[in-house]
Amino acid sequence: MERIVLCLMVIFAGTLAHKSSLQRPDRFFIRMCQLIEIVDQLNNYVNDLDPEFLPAPEDVKRHCERSAISCFQQVQLKSVNAGDNEKKINVLTKQLMRKLPPTNAERRQKQRLTCPSCDSYEKKPPKEFLERLKSLIQKMIHQHLS
Repeated sequence: MERIVLCLMVIFAGTLAHKSSLQRPDRFFIRMCQLIEIVDQLNNYVNDLDPEFLPAPEDVKRHCERSAISCFQQVQLKSVNAGDNEKKINVLTKQLMRKLPPTNAERRQKQRLTCPSCDSYEKKPPKEFLERLKSLIQKMIHQHLS
């Protein structure tokens, strides 16, 4: 009788531990939401950005989203004039470059798919660059949640 009660307690405790581990914060989702906020903040300074044309991926194939995000992250957004806005733009750009946490799907993926190089994407002005980045992040959030 004691063994049965002990076994049931172990099974119950294991079930609770399993449920609590599933409820930990989703680091990927949190990071993607942070990126959306960063892009929105950068949009406030779009007139202060160097009008240099930047490679801006669009219509990214499935499973090439991370590659496209890395293309966006490699670009150095520059301020036209020095001052407080330049400091804010530099801080936001550095935050934009932080590495994304892996997702479960990426951990399971055995083979790497061939994705276009950053140089192959059409170059756009900073405003459109930021719009395309935000669109890609939103697409990745949608795919992650579905």
